[in-house]
Amino acid sequence: MQFNTLHFAFFFIVVYILYLISSHKWQNGLLLLASYLFYSFWDWRFLSLLWLSTIVNFLCGLGIEKLTDERKRKALFIVTICFNLAILGIFKYFNFFSEGLRTFLWLLGFQANPMTLNIILPLGISFYTFQVMSYPIDIYWKRIKPTDNFPSFALFVAFFPQIISGPIERARNMLPQIMNERKITAEQFYGGCWLILWGLYKKLVIADNLAKVTTTVFTSYAPGTPGGITLLMTFAFAFQLYADFSGYSDMARGLARLMGFNIMLNFRTPFFSKNPSDLWQRWHISLTTWIKEYLYYPLGLAQFFGRQLNSYAVILLTWGIMGFWHGPQFKYILWGIYHGFLIIIYSKLRPFTAALTVKNRTLSAVSSALKTFAMFILFSLGLVFFAANSTWESLFAFRDIIFNFSKPFHPGSLGSFYIGMIAIFLMPMIIIEYFQYRSDDELIIFKWPALLRGVIYYGLLYLIMIYGVFSVQKYYYFQF
Repeated sequence: MQFNTLHFAFFFIVVYILYLISSHKWQNGLLLLASYLFYSFWDWRFLSLLWLSTIVNFLCGLGIEKLTDERKRKALFIVTICFNLAILGIFKYFNFFSEGLRTFLWLLGFQANPMTLNIILPLGISFYTFQVMSYPIDIYWKRIKPTDNFPSFALFVAFFPQIISGPIERARNMLPQIMNERKITAEQFYGGCWLILWGLYKKLVIADNLAKVTTTVFTSYAPGTPGGITLLMTFAFAFQLYADFSGYSDMARGLARLMGFNIMLNFRTPFFSKNPSDLWQRWHISLTTWIKEYLYYPLGLAQFFGRQLNSYAVILLTWGIMGFWHGPQFKYILWGIYHGFLIIIYSKLRPFTAALTVKNRTLSAVSSALKTFAMFILFSLGLVFFAANSTWESLFAFRDIIFNFSKPFHPGSLGSFYIGMIAIFLMPMIIIEYFQYRSDDELIIFKWPALLRGVIYYGLLYLIMIYGVFSVQKYYYFQF
């Protein structure tokens, strides 16, 4: 049951009507039941795993706070973190490490057939595991006090708008909203409706139409494809992934707003970034801030064999782990290392670029546009690791972009009319996000005249009804 289906629309309308007529106590119970029902539509068997994760982290959080002996407290904390990582390790990475062991033994001259697990990856496991892990970590670092209200904690873990693909929330933000009475303001209601409409447009009109084009190249990449086609499809995939994932995040936040919740912003006009540092303050913000807070800073302060890691080693290790979070394939690790190197290179060049100031307004605007375009190209190239099915296919794609670019191709072979239509679909997103970027306000539309807003609402609804892809396409990040 996805956000862009009639089944979900009916589900949410029923839940929302009951929610509005219920008291705060019953609202939380209703949302917890609805969240478990929502998750069970995917595969009810994995509810037990969700419950286990919830119970263990709840009890360990209380235990960490209660213990006064620092050694015991630290030991319980380590056990809690290992438990959460073990869930990910077994269900998501077991076969990866098993195959790695087989290869390692083969290199040593031994033949082995390590055990593999033929199990389905539980939906949203990477997201809700990272979300719930923030709870014992914050308790151990004495940032928050644990709650003794189990139903509220369970709702924090399972809240249905964002359990599948985030945003990855923190207990210190969500638990107070869950435990305190919520009031739905007019601003929240209208803002929520806009985010839902905007998310639907991104998903149904942009992402799913672009997917029809990009899959012709990347579903089974053929080495020797003209580099121009590969690069063009890489740019298309960047817009596809952004529209798909940010569309989900917009809808998740919109649904939460309708119920009086404010969950964190996950995307902030990332395609207007001018450098790698700026980009990663705008793309998948809930993950990048989680990684920075709970991994990058601790790694930078930790000592290994009596010494701290070099700052560049910390960056590459952090980005490699963040890439690995996405999936048990080397291509994701390479994606992370690629961005780690971009961050390092930018940090080395930054003192020189900062000294270059352009006073002429026209030249400054041109320079800014070139920086934005260059960052988009660099980011898109990294997404080859996501678009291709395997590590080898992604490397072949890079080879063709670099060494096979001069090979002639005809855009018409990809359907020039269809590509032209997609360019038209992209225009509303680019224009609106430009004003969002300039104002740093995602709800800037509500400061525009009512007549203009009405035209935008009508135009988006028209495009959704006429050009939306209603054959349900899974959100891209569901696979993680």
